Amino acid sequence: MVTCASNSDIDWTLDQVLLATGGRYIARKNAKLRNDGMSGSSVHFHCISTDSRAIHPGDIFLGLSGENFDGASFAPDAVKKGAAGLILNQAINSDIEEPTPSIPVVVVKDPLLALGDLAAYRRSRMKHLKVVAITGSSGKTTVKEMTSSVVSKKFNIVKTQGNFNNLVGLPLSLLPVKSQHEVAVLEMGMNQPGEIARLTEIADPDIACINNIQEAHLAGLGSIKGVAKAKGELFAGTKSWGTLVVNVDDPQVRILARKYRHRKITFGRRKGADIRATHIRDNGENGMTFTLHIGNRRVRLQIKAFGTHNVMNSLAAAAIASGLGISMSTIVKGLSTFKPYDKRSQIIHLASGLKVINDSYNANPASMQAALSALHNLKRERKTMAVLGDMFELGDKSKDAHSKLGQAAFDSGVDYLAATGEYAGDIIKTALQSGLPKERAKVFKNKNEISKWIKRLIKSGDLRPNDWLLIKGSRGMEMETVLEELNK
Repeated sequence: MVTCASNSDIDWTLDQVLLATGGRYIARKNAKLRNDGMSGSSVHFHCISTDSRAIHPGDIFLGLSGENFDGASFAPDAVKKGAAGLILNQAINSDIEEPTPSIPVVVVKDPLLALGDLAAYRRSRMKHLKVVAITGSSGKTTVKEMTSSVVSKKFNIVKTQGNFNNLVGLPLSLLPVKSQHEVAVLEMGMNQPGEIARLTEIADPDIACINNIQEAHLAGLGSIKGVAKAKGELFAGTKSWGTLVVNVDDPQVRILARKYRHRKITFGRRKGADIRATHIRDNGENGMTFTLHIGNRRVRLQIKAFGTHNVMNSLAAAAIASGLGISMSTIVKGLSTFKPYDKRSQIIHLASGLKVINDSYNANPASMQAALSALHNLKRERKTMAVLGDMFELGDKSKDAHSKLGQAAFDSGVDYLAATGEYAGDIIKTALQSGLPKERAKVFKNKNEISKWIKRLIKSGDLRPNDWLLIKGSRGMEMETVLEELNK
């Protein structure tokens, strides 16, 4: 993890590190703590860093380990960079090569657990801080960014950077909290049971939002019920005086919310929702216009993000902001100035004049359908092409899900369809059976070959300026490389 959880105006003491992690201090030969009579409260560290390359003098290095590396092996490099302390795995306690005789070493059983415990300790010390936690099968990052766009208009915020939403990323997003921060907007992701529960334990949210529950990560969760149970860990772990933000259009979220007596703020298109949207109008690449209802108040609003799914994301952000006591006018201002985030419904204009929807960050069946529906609405008098990669972690439903994706692509009216990955054949087979001409739907071994086909279509005039190209697939497919090749 190339990140330093630093820049806080509140230093760590050795005593706090020991208290937070339950770790054990090793009194090294000639260590200052031992020979100079210093107490644990007088030894200070600036930053909890997990990257030995990003160490600054005065930081304490925490050696995370992975499948193919031991974080402790980077300790000597961290010391050379000026680390003032080390947090290392107990497994290397006795035979660790001592990089220096003068800095304290804290031994913990599990560095990843220790990282989360350090973040939880920092959060517990920030009594004034309001924490917002957002999860869901799709749209998490967009809701997080929309929420941040609104909340930052009133409060000093810290937020999840990029997609740092897992057991490493969330603590590294929370640790840099400073005393002047008023709200933390945190995104929570998972692919196994128990992960959201642990993230919720670390973050201790005041407001918890489950944006939606869809078929995603089925390899680890088994079924939509498994997804619901795992996502529901957020509501289950939220303190009783916290607020639950509930998507009442999603039956799974509705069912989950019924179990709890927390204060609830509902959002959706259904009548009776606290925050809802009516009279939705698609403005093509210029985004969406709709009437935003907050209680008995209403206002006409335009957002720059296209697709009905982004109207729902806006409602989730508005509900969270409402829970923080933010006015309707500020909510409208924040949503209207939001711009789509990197690789999520980004519109890019190529030199050829072709318009690209770069939605390559991730994919599941529901988000694929939403992207294809948006492409259909953008089509109008133009041609459209979809470039699709595999959807990961769908388990034994993978083949069927990709076959249905081929049907969905045909139903969206695409003129050309390219697919790559293990299940590309299933996508194309169904699209051809549905009626897409053979010369317009193809399987490709790699993304470079897809780029070559698109270039040929542009050169021949089959794809012209202002035609549309959608690029989407799961993160591991790295479908953005198609766009990178076209940009050359």
